Amino acid sequence: MMVRTWTAAALLVLALASGTSRAAAQPSELPATVVTLIGHAEWFKRGDSKWNTVDLRNELQVGDGIRTGPNMRAALRTVGGNAIRLAALTQAFLVAPPAGTPEPAPVRVRLDRGWLWVAVIPGTHAQAPIEVIAGPARVGVRDGGASFRLNRDGSVLVRTHHGLALVRGSDPAATWERSLPEQQEVLVPPSGPPAANRPITREQAENNWALWNEEQDYVGYGGKAPPR
Repeated sequence: MMVRTWTAAALLVLALASGTSRAAAQPSELPATVVTLIGHAEWFKRGDSKWNTVDLRNELQVGDGIRTGPNMRAALRTVGGNAIRLAALTQAFLVAPPAGTPEPAPVRVRLDRGWLWVAVIPGTHAQAPIEVIAGPARVGVRDGGASFRLNRDGSVLVRTHHGLALVRGSDPAATWERSLPEQQEVLVPPSGPPAANRPITREQAENNWALWNEEQDYVGYGGKAPPR
């Protein structure tokens, strides 16, 4: 009986230690809480077998995903107050950083389709707290607001609306990197390095989406007052 008691206790300690290790592996900015829903959206919880309706205050961890349908938007807020916003017809997953990533590990967002906007509180981070993997690009958002649009040809348009982002190739073999200051954009092709940065552009189809983000960034993330 004594042997069984000590064995159970040892197993309990090991289980607690294992759980602590897994929790420590989570980026400190997680969970990301659903704070805005315009219309119906769905989330995929790690370990589940299907998509389910997402509700306000649901919390996403590494391995979880979220997607929006037509005429819908959603926004997540990390522990540190940074924002991840999805336009209509967008899908994104929170993925684990590579092994050996120095602490504090960034929240890694993989954009599978659509338009994404990331807003980071300025002046508080020594390194990017959020990193976006969008097709051929891997982008660290250091502060301010950056947006991402995946195109049908496999390219991605990255814009820094305010603040600073660092753009690299998502392929581990890629050696190029590009600093992207505010009011600049870069079009990253499906393969190879991008052309030079260019002044930021704006298309009629995305006016409402951009204005919605600019208004929120102006209030909470150091953005400029949106044009009226």
